[in-house]
Amino acid sequence: MAKFRVIVLIMIWMVISITLIMYNKWMLSYKGYSFPLAMTMTHQAFTALVAHVLCGLRFMSPPKLTISQIKTRILPIAILFAASIALSNLAVSYLTVPFMQMLKASIPTFSLLIGFLTGMETFNSRILLCVMGIGTGVMIASAGEVEFLMKGFIIAMIGLVTEAARLVMTQRLLQGQDIKFNAITGNYYTAPLAFLVLAVPFCIFELDRYRAEVDLSSMAIYIISNGLVAAALNVAVFVVLKETSAVTYGIAGQVKDWMNILVAIPVFGNQVSMVQLFGYMIAVVGVFYYKRVRTELAEITKKEAEALPEEPQRKSDVP
Repeated sequence: MAKFRVIVLIMIWMVISITLIMYNKWMLSYKGYSFPLAMTMTHQAFTALVAHVLCGLRFMSPPKLTISQIKTRILPIAILFAASIALSNLAVSYLTVPFMQMLKASIPTFSLLIGFLTGMETFNSRILLCVMGIGTGVMIASAGEVEFLMKGFIIAMIGLVTEAARLVMTQRLLQGQDIKFNAITGNYYTAPLAFLVLAVPFCIFELDRYRAEVDLSSMAIYIISNGLVAAALNVAVFVVLKETSAVTYGIAGQVKDWMNILVAIPVFGNQVSMVQLFGYMIAVVGVFYYKRVRTELAEITKKEAEALPEEPQRKSDVP
Protein backbone atom coordinates (compact mmCIF):
# COMPACT_ATOMS: atom_id res chain seq x y z
CA MET A 1 0.00 0.00 0.00
CA ALA A 2 2.87 2.38 0.84
CA LYS A 3 4.50 1.79 -2.57
CA PHE A 4 1.18 2.35 -4.32
CA ARG A 5 0.75 5.63 -2.42
CA VAL A 6 4.21 6.80 -3.51
CA ILE A 7 3.52 5.87 -7.15
CA VAL A 8 0.22 7.79 -7.06
CA LEU A 9 1.91 10.86 -5.55
CA ILE A 10 4.67 10.78 -8.17
CA MET A 11 2.09 10.46 -10.95
CA ILE A 12 0.13 13.43 -9.57
CA TRP A 13 3.33 15.50 -9.42
CA MET A 14 4.20 14.53 -13.01
CA VAL A 15 0.73 15.42 -14.28
CA ILE A 16 0.81 18.83 -12.57
CA SER A 17 4.33 19.57 -13.84
CA ILE A 18 3.53 18.57 -17.42
CA THR A 19 0.25 20.50 -17.27
CA LEU A 20 2.06 23.68 -16.19
CA ILE A 21 4.64 23.42 -18.98
CA MET A 22 1.95 22.83 -21.61
CA TYR A 23 -0.23 25.58 -20.14
CA ASN A 24 2.66 28.06 -20.20
CA LYS A 25 3.50 27.23 -23.81
CA TRP A 26 -0.13 27.47 -24.88
CA MET A 27 -0.65 30.87 -23.25
CA LEU A 28 2.64 32.34 -24.47
CA SER A 29 2.59 31.03 -28.05
CA TYR A 30 -1.02 30.23 -28.92
CA LYS A 31 -3.30 32.32 -26.68
CA GLY A 32 -1.48 35.55 -27.44
CA TYR A 33 -0.43 36.15 -23.82
CA SER A 34 3.16 37.05 -24.75
CA PHE A 35 4.12 38.33 -21.31
CA PRO A 36 6.67 35.95 -19.75
CA LEU A 37 7.51 38.38 -16.94
CA ALA A 38 3.85 38.84 -16.00
CA MET A 39 3.33 35.07 -16.12
CA THR A 40 6.32 34.46 -13.85
CA MET A 41 5.10 37.14 -11.43
CA THR A 42 1.72 35.41 -11.31
CA HIS A 43 3.41 32.10 -10.49
CA GLN A 44 5.41 33.71 -7.67
CA ALA A 45 2.37 35.54 -6.29
CA PHE A 46 0.28 32.37 -6.03
CA THR A 47 3.23 30.34 -4.76
CA ALA A 48 3.90 32.92 -2.04
CA LEU A 49 0.21 33.03 -1.11
CA VAL A 50 -0.06 29.26 -0.71
CA ALA A 51 3.21 29.08 1.25
CA HIS A 52 2.12 31.81 3.66
CA VAL A 53 -1.33 30.26 4.13
CA LEU A 54 0.14 26.81 4.88
CA CYS A 55 2.68 28.29 7.30
CA GLY A 56 0.05 30.59 8.81
CA LEU A 57 -2.20 27.57 9.48
CA ARG A 58 0.84 25.91 11.12
CA PHE A 59 1.06 22.97 8.74
CA MET A 60 4.77 23.76 8.88
CA SER A 61 7.02 26.42 10.37
CA PRO A 62 9.49 28.45 8.29
CA PRO A 63 12.90 29.08 9.88
CA LYS A 64 13.22 32.40 11.65
CA LEU A 65 15.59 34.63 9.68
CA THR A 66 17.08 38.00 10.48
CA ILE A 67 16.93 40.90 8.02
CA SER A 68 20.66 40.43 7.47
CA GLN A 69 20.20 36.74 6.59
CA ILE A 70 17.39 37.57 4.18
CA LYS A 71 19.46 40.27 2.45
CA THR A 72 22.72 38.33 2.19
CA ARG A 73 21.54 34.73 1.80
CA ILE A 74 17.95 34.64 0.54
CA LEU A 75 17.75 37.70 -1.74
CA PRO A 76 20.59 36.60 -4.10
CA ILE A 77 18.92 33.19 -4.48
CA ALA A 78 15.54 34.84 -5.13
CA ILE A 79 17.05 37.11 -7.80
CA LEU A 80 18.62 34.19 -9.67
CA PHE A 81 15.47 32.11 -9.24
CA ALA A 82 13.29 34.89 -10.68
CA ALA A 83 15.68 35.39 -13.60
CA SER A 84 15.93 31.68 -14.43
CA ILE A 85 12.16 31.13 -14.45
CA ALA A 86 11.46 34.31 -16.43
CA LEU A 87 14.12 33.44 -19.02
CA SER A 88 12.78 29.89 -19.26
CA ASN A 89 9.26 31.19 -19.93
CA LEU A 90 10.63 33.64 -22.49
CA ALA A 91 12.65 30.91 -24.22
CA VAL A 92 9.70 28.53 -24.43
CA SER A 93 7.77 31.20 -26.35
CA TYR A 94 10.40 30.79 -29.12
CA LEU A 95 11.39 27.13 -28.82
CA THR A 96 9.43 23.90 -28.88
CA VAL A 97 8.69 22.17 -25.57
CA PRO A 98 10.62 19.00 -26.57
CA PHE A 99 13.74 20.99 -27.45
CA MET A 100 13.50 23.05 -24.25
CA GLN A 101 13.32 19.87 -22.18
CA MET A 102 16.37 18.50 -23.96
CA LEU A 103 18.36 21.66 -23.27
CA LYS A 104 17.53 21.43 -19.55
CA ALA A 105 19.66 18.29 -19.38
CA SER A 106 22.70 20.59 -19.57
CA ILE A 107 22.13 22.08 -16.09
CA PRO A 108 24.54 19.63 -14.34
CA THR A 109 27.27 20.64 -16.81
CA PHE A 110 26.83 24.34 -16.07
CA SER A 111 26.56 23.65 -12.33
CA LEU A 112 29.88 21.80 -12.37
CA LEU A 113 31.65 24.52 -14.34
CA ILE A 114 30.35 27.23 -12.00
CA GLY A 115 31.31 25.05 -9.04
CA PHE A 116 34.88 24.81 -10.35
CA LEU A 117 35.06 28.59 -10.87
CA THR A 118 33.75 29.35 -7.37
CA GLY A 119 35.81 26.69 -5.62
CA MET A 120 32.71 24.73 -4.58
CA GLU A 121 33.72 21.68 -6.61
CA THR A 122 36.85 19.56 -6.54
CA PHE A 123 38.07 17.68 -9.59
CA ASN A 124 36.62 14.20 -10.08
CA SER A 125 37.28 12.32 -13.32
CA ARG A 126 34.02 10.33 -13.16
CA ILE A 127 31.88 13.45 -12.78
CA LEU A 128 33.85 15.19 -15.53
CA LEU A 129 33.18 12.29 -17.93
CA CYS A 130 29.47 12.43 -17.06
CA VAL A 131 29.13 16.14 -17.80
CA MET A 132 31.17 15.79 -21.01
CA GLY A 133 28.67 13.15 -22.11
CA ILE A 134 25.78 15.44 -21.19
CA GLY A 135 27.31 18.33 -23.12
CA THR A 136 27.92 16.14 -26.17
CA GLY A 137 24.35 14.85 -26.11
CA VAL A 138 22.87 18.35 -25.82
CA MET A 139 25.01 19.59 -28.73
CA ILE A 140 23.84 16.70 -30.91
CA ALA A 141 20.21 17.34 -29.91
CA SER A 142 20.63 21.04 -30.76
CA ALA A 143 22.12 20.21 -34.16
CA GLY A 144 19.13 17.97 -34.91
CA GLU A 145 16.45 20.50 -33.88
CA VAL A 146 14.03 21.03 -36.77
CA GLU A 147 12.53 24.33 -35.51
CA PHE A 148 15.77 25.90 -34.28
CA LEU A 149 15.69 29.63 -33.47
CA MET A 150 18.99 31.19 -32.40
CA LYS A 151 17.30 33.90 -30.32
CA GLY A 152 15.34 31.36 -28.31
CA PHE A 153 18.40 29.12 -27.96
CA ILE A 154 20.54 31.96 -26.56
CA ILE A 155 17.80 32.98 -24.10
CA ALA A 156 17.40 29.36 -23.01
CA MET A 157 21.15 28.95 -22.47
CA ILE A 158 21.33 32.13 -20.37
CA GLY A 159 18.36 30.90 -18.35
CA LEU A 160 19.95 27.49 -17.77
CA VAL A 161 23.26 29.05 -16.71
CA THR A 162 21.29 31.26 -14.32
CA GLU A 163 19.49 28.24 -12.88
CA ALA A 164 22.80 26.42 -12.45
CA ALA A 165 24.21 29.48 -10.69
CA ARG A 166 21.17 29.51 -8.40
CA LEU A 167 21.76 25.88 -7.44
CA VAL A 168 25.43 26.51 -6.71
CA MET A 169 24.69 29.71 -4.80
CA THR A 170 22.00 27.97 -2.76
CA GLN A 171 24.57 25.39 -1.72
CA ARG A 172 27.20 28.03 -1.01
CA LEU A 173 25.04 30.51 0.92
CA LEU A 174 23.25 27.94 3.05
CA GLN A 175 26.13 25.50 3.54
CA GLY A 176 27.09 25.28 7.18
CA GLN A 177 24.16 27.46 8.19
CA ASP A 178 21.50 26.38 10.61
CA ILE A 179 18.84 27.11 7.98
CA LYS A 180 16.69 24.25 6.76
CA PHE A 181 14.14 24.70 3.99
CA ASN A 182 11.70 22.52 2.10
CA ALA A 183 9.74 23.28 -1.07
CA ILE A 184 7.15 25.27 0.91
CA THR A 185 9.18 27.10 3.56
CA GLY A 186 11.77 28.04 0.95
CA ASN A 187 9.09 29.71 -1.15
CA TYR A 188 7.78 31.43 1.99
CA TYR A 189 10.81 33.71 1.67
CA THR A 190 11.95 33.47 -1.95
CA ALA A 191 8.61 33.80 -3.79
CA PRO A 192 7.66 37.27 -2.44
CA LEU A 193 11.20 38.52 -3.09
CA ALA A 194 11.18 37.02 -6.60
CA PHE A 195 7.86 38.77 -7.27
CA LEU A 196 9.33 42.14 -6.25
CA VAL A 197 12.47 41.53 -8.31
CA LEU A 198 10.40 40.73 -11.40
CA ALA A 199 8.18 43.80 -10.90
CA VAL A 200 11.02 46.11 -11.98
CA PRO A 201 11.65 44.66 -15.48
CA PHE A 202 7.90 44.07 -15.87
CA CYS A 203 7.19 47.78 -15.39
CA ILE A 204 9.95 48.67 -17.84
CA PHE A 205 9.35 46.13 -20.62
CA GLU A 206 5.78 44.81 -20.39
CA LEU A 207 3.46 47.07 -18.38
CA ASP A 208 2.40 49.50 -21.15
CA ARG A 209 1.84 46.70 -23.67
CA TYR A 210 0.06 44.64 -21.00
CA ARG A 211 -2.42 47.46 -20.34
CA ALA A 212 -3.05 47.92 -24.06
CA GLU A 213 -3.38 44.27 -25.12
CA VAL A 214 -4.68 42.20 -22.20
CA ASP A 215 -8.43 42.02 -21.64
CA LEU A 216 -8.63 40.86 -18.03
CA SER A 217 -12.34 40.10 -18.32
CA SER A 218 -11.55 37.26 -20.72
CA MET A 219 -8.00 36.38 -19.61
CA ALA A 220 -8.44 36.41 -15.82
CA ILE A 221 -9.63 32.79 -15.69
CA TYR A 222 -6.52 31.62 -17.57
CA ILE A 223 -4.11 33.79 -15.56
CA ILE A 224 -5.55 32.67 -12.21
CA SER A 225 -5.73 28.99 -13.14
CA ASN A 226 -2.17 29.11 -14.48
CA GLY A 227 -0.99 30.60 -11.19
CA LEU A 228 -2.87 27.96 -9.20
CA VAL A 229 -1.22 25.16 -11.19
CA ALA A 230 2.20 26.70 -10.45
CA ALA A 231 1.40 26.84 -6.72
CA ALA A 232 0.06 23.28 -6.79
CA LEU A 233 3.31 22.10 -8.37
CA ASN A 234 5.34 23.40 -5.43
CA VAL A 235 3.03 21.62 -2.99
CA ALA A 236 3.35 18.42 -5.05
CA VAL A 237 7.16 18.68 -5.02
CA PHE A 238 7.08 19.05 -1.22
CA VAL A 239 4.84 16.00 -0.78
CA VAL A 240 6.87 13.80 -3.16
CA LEU A 241 10.17 14.72 -1.50
CA LYS A 242 8.65 14.09 1.92
CA GLU A 243 7.37 10.63 0.93
CA THR A 244 10.37 9.53 -1.17
CA SER A 245 14.05 10.44 -1.44
CA ALA A 246 16.09 12.89 -3.50
CA VAL A 247 17.37 9.98 -5.61
CA THR A 248 13.85 8.73 -6.40
CA TYR A 249 12.77 12.29 -7.15
CA GLY A 250 15.70 12.72 -9.54
CA ILE A 251 14.97 9.51 -11.43
CA ALA A 252 11.27 10.37 -11.63
CA GLY A 253 12.29 13.76 -12.98
CA GLN A 254 14.06 12.10 -15.90
CA VAL A 255 10.92 10.08 -16.67
CA LYS A 256 8.85 13.27 -16.45
CA ASP A 257 11.09 15.04 -18.95
CA TRP A 258 10.60 12.19 -21.44
CA MET A 259 6.84 12.37 -20.86
CA ASN A 260 6.92 16.14 -21.48
CA ILE A 261 8.51 15.49 -24.85
CA LEU A 262 6.09 12.71 -25.77
CA VAL A 263 3.04 14.76 -24.76
CA ALA A 264 4.17 17.95 -26.50
CA ILE A 265 4.69 16.26 -29.88
CA PRO A 266 0.98 15.51 -30.53
CA VAL A 267 -0.38 18.47 -28.51
CA PHE A 268 1.59 21.17 -30.36
CA GLY A 269 2.49 19.21 -33.50
CA ASN A 270 6.23 19.54 -32.85
CA GLN A 271 8.70 17.60 -34.96
CA VAL A 272 11.53 15.68 -33.31
CA SER A 273 14.30 14.24 -35.48
CA MET A 274 16.09 10.94 -34.85
CA VAL A 275 19.37 12.86 -34.46
CA GLN A 276 17.73 14.93 -31.74
CA LEU A 277 16.43 11.88 -29.89
CA PHE A 278 19.83 10.20 -30.15
CA GLY A 279 21.54 13.25 -28.68
CA TYR A 280 19.00 13.52 -25.88
CA MET A 281 19.43 9.84 -25.01
CA ILE A 282 23.17 10.41 -24.62
CA ALA A 283 22.47 13.41 -22.38
CA VAL A 284 19.96 11.46 -20.26
CA VAL A 285 22.44 8.61 -19.72
CA GLY A 286 25.01 11.22 -18.70
CA VAL A 287 22.59 12.83 -16.23
CA PHE A 288 21.68 9.44 -14.78
CA TYR A 289 25.31 8.50 -14.12
CA TYR A 290 26.07 12.02 -12.90
CA LYS A 291 23.42 11.70 -10.19
CA ARG A 292 24.56 8.17 -9.39
CA VAL A 293 28.18 9.26 -8.93
CA ARG A 294 27.03 12.24 -6.86
CA THR A 295 25.08 9.93 -4.57
CA GLU A 296 28.03 7.55 -4.18
CA LEU A 297 30.42 10.39 -3.37
CA ALA A 298 27.99 11.83 -0.82
CA GLU A 299 27.71 8.43 0.89
CA ILE A 300 31.51 8.07 0.99
CA THR A 301 31.87 11.53 2.51
CA LYS A 302 29.22 10.73 5.10
CA LYS A 303 30.91 7.45 6.08
CA GLU A 304 34.30 9.15 6.35
CA ALA A 305 32.79 11.82 8.60
CA GLU A 306 31.16 9.19 10.81
CA ALA A 307 34.43 7.25 11.03
CA LEU A 308 36.36 10.22 12.41
CA PRO A 309 37.11 9.84 16.13
CA GLU A 310 35.23 12.20 18.38
CA GLU A 311 37.26 14.94 20.01
CA PRO A 312 37.99 14.08 23.64
CA GLN A 313 36.10 16.22 26.07
CA ARG A 314 38.29 18.68 27.92
CA LYS A 315 38.57 18.09 31.60
CA SER A 316 36.89 20.62 33.77
CA ASP A 317 39.16 23.05 35.54
CA VAL A 318 36.98 22.63 38.59
CA PRO A 319 38.26 19.73 40.79
